Amino acid sequence: MNTFTNISDKEVVEQIIETGDTDLFNILYDRYVNKIYHKCLLITKDKEVSKDLTHDILIKVFLNISKLKTVTNFSLWVHSISYNHCIDYLRLKKKFQHEDYEEELFENISEEELEREQKELKEIRLSELELVFEKLTQEERFILLMRYKDNLSIKDMAKAFEIGESALKMRLKRARDHLASLLKKINS
Repeated sequence: MNTFTNISDKEVVEQIIETGDTDLFNILYDRYVNKIYHKCLLITKDKEVSKDLTHDILIKVFLNISKLKTVTNFSLWVHSISYNHCIDYLRLKKKFQHEDYEEELFENISEEELEREQKELKEIRLSELELVFEKLTQEERFILLMRYKDNLSIKDMAKAFEIGESALKMRLKRARDHLASLLKKINS
């Protein structure tokens, strides 16, 4: 088994699919358990719930790994499962409510504009950002973490949320605007 610890996720997954060797899941488990747990914790703010969600997510990953047609980005696939599972949990607990807005208003937001705003956000002092970040809604924190911490593209985020790109752009813009207004209050 030690021979597999230095190979890529893609190679491990291909070996699992090809051979059915479930012991190889341990390699992926070790690589992803902490990442998934910390994502869940950022979203739920509850250690016990995050442990349960992490366990559920890993089971879902392992049960569905054989359904992967191509193993080009295993990490993104795990990210998507993690985010969707956490969203489902929050929806179930009625902690996650998003508003339906006119998507058409945000159809023309360019990727370049979003990139420019991303650079501006990175320039903000980290301590201020952390203080204000806690005042955002769950959905706003979630979207901003995906975009700026995990550096996911609009397309990948839209897939993870299972919504259109224009709807995702709208939600991202609103989250950034809310964050900016909170930061403005602190700096005033």
